[in-house]
Amino acid sequence: MSFPLSSFCQATLARPVLLPGVGLHSGEPVNVRILPAPVNHGLVFLREDLPGRPRIPARTAFVTETTLSTTLGRGNATVRTVEHLLAALYALGVTNALLAVDGPEVPALDGSSMPVVRAVEAVGLALQAAPVRILRVVTPVSVVRDDKRVAVEPADAPWIRYQVDYGHPLAGPQAMRVPVERDVLVREVLDARTFCLEVEAERMRAMGLARGGSTENAVVVHDHGTSTPLRHPDEFVRHKILDLVGDLALTGCRWIGAVSATRAGHALHVALAERLEAMAADVAVVADADSAASPEAVHAP
Repeated sequence: MSFPLSSFCQATLARPVLLPGVGLHSGEPVNVRILPAPVNHGLVFLREDLPGRPRIPARTAFVTETTLSTTLGRGNATVRTVEHLLAALYALGVTNALLAVDGPEVPALDGSSMPVVRAVEAVGLALQAAPVRILRVVTPVSVVRDDKRVAVEPADAPWIRYQVDYGHPLAGPQAMRVPVERDVLVREVLDARTFCLEVEAERMRAMGLARGGSTENAVVVHDHGTSTPLRHPDEFVRHKILDLVGDLALTGCRWIGAVSATRAGHALHVALAERLEAMAADVAVVADADSAASPEAVHAP
């Protein structure tokens, strides 16, 4: 069973899912269990390996780091590289789940969101008798830092347009515009893998990062080719859209607007998510089981 974004009910998993792997940056074995959760629970991480089993909501207020990935934290507990998992759950319409990890990083899997998509689709979703929260953008918002930019404008449906240019013969200008719809994201975006230039890979390893990176979960761009065949000629911009979907999931609601990003990254993605989440917080939305057939709309001022 799949859950299209056009549906308005909250949803959770019909059964738990287990995904084992290694952390992309830590290189350590780690498991994530995606567990069903009740109405209005939201997406919440659980560090089940730590004393007290601390929980960290997947919301912008808990973002602690955006270098090379998005990290959430609460107290001494952190979870790194959450964006690929969140992108899959957002695309499939999962609004409530407990994300139990037994380490400080979500497993890299194959470097994309598709393993999560396949696992969730295999168990199916359970629709819940409460409406989703929908943020409809009515005023343009932008975040600009040097030559990087991300913005959102009013639109009748959710769209993302992304442009990248890594100044490399094999990673030059790429651009893509996609509707934020379940089938399109699964078909065109969510199988795009994380990537880096060879010089960046060397720099990350010198920083103690990317210890779990391999041809199984990442694409490295060399001078005359890539470490593994590309899934799409423009796989890099597709992966950036994947990252953006996951980072904007930190708003805690669905959103309707036209997002455009140029040379942006996690820091700008999260900055835009913070602006959107602040807008949603301005309007009180109460989930009413009797009105589950229609969405609760939050209008950005």
